Formats: sequence, C-alpha cells, structure tokens
Amino acid sequence: MNGRIIALDVGEKRIGVAACDPMGIVVRPVGVVQAEPRERALAELQRIVHDEEAVTIVVGLPLTLRGEEGPQAKRVLDFVESLKGVLTIPFVMRDERYTSVEAQRIIDERGGKRKKQRRGEVDEIAATLILQDYLNELALKRPARSPLDDDDLDWQ
Repeated sequence: MNGRIIALDVGEKRIGVAACDPMGIVVRPVGVVQAEPRERALAELQRIVHDEEAVTIVVGLPLTLRGEEGPQAKRVLDFVESLKGVLTIPFVMRDERYTSVEAQRIIDERGGKRKKQRRGEVDEIAATLILQDYLNELALKRPARSPLDDDDLDWQ
C-alpha cells in the first residue's frame, strides 16, 4: 500500500477522523469534525483528505448486533453518498460494531477525562480502531516478504 488512508467514525453530532502514514504502519487520530451543518462537515473532511493526501477513506458502518443495516447504518450511508459528491477517492465500508465501546474502555483504562469532556475523544479513538482493524486485515492478505526480496541489496 502506498498512500495515506483516512478512517471516519460518523456519528449524529461528531465525526471522528484518523489517518495512517503512507506505508500503513502508524495510525494516529486527526481530530473531530462537527457533523452539522452537513455542508461544513463535507468541506472540512474534503480539506482533511486533501491535507493528508489520502488515497482511500474507510468508513465505520454501525451494523446492528445481528449484522444488519439499521437506521444508524442508513444514516451513515446517506452521509457517505454526500461525501462521494465532493471526493473522488475510493471508499471502503467496515463493520464498526463495538468500536465506541472499545474506545470508551481505552479512555477509562488510562484515567481519561470526565464523560462530557471525552465525547470527541471517543470518536477519534473509534476512528483509529476502525483504521487499525482495516490495516491489520490488509496485512494478513499481503504475501510475506523475504529480506532477500529487497531490491536495495547488492550481493556483488
């Protein structure tokens, strides 16, 4: 993989954003975008994608516990359709069940802020979890490389 990937955790009020380095090794939170007004959110995400030089966007899809698309998933898909109207890079949808719960657990374990103060932090961490999960899956699908495959080695 060459190029940064952006991940989004789209909520009703906030959108958590995370990105990785061009090699897909390090994932970091980028920030939180207010979901409304939608036009402003789309413009801000467009700016982030441009600034990060992203080549793909991974969006968390909040499926129901049964793995079906409920009202929240339909709302996220509607938002993604709007985002596709301003961005021309590929989108990947990922099951994001439990990422917000896991993000909350991470914050609790490190002695995070009070609940009201950490809402945006939960969204950011959820986006990093979505992206890390996606990158882990990509890594499992890649063929293993031998050190002997390195083109920079000179055996003469």
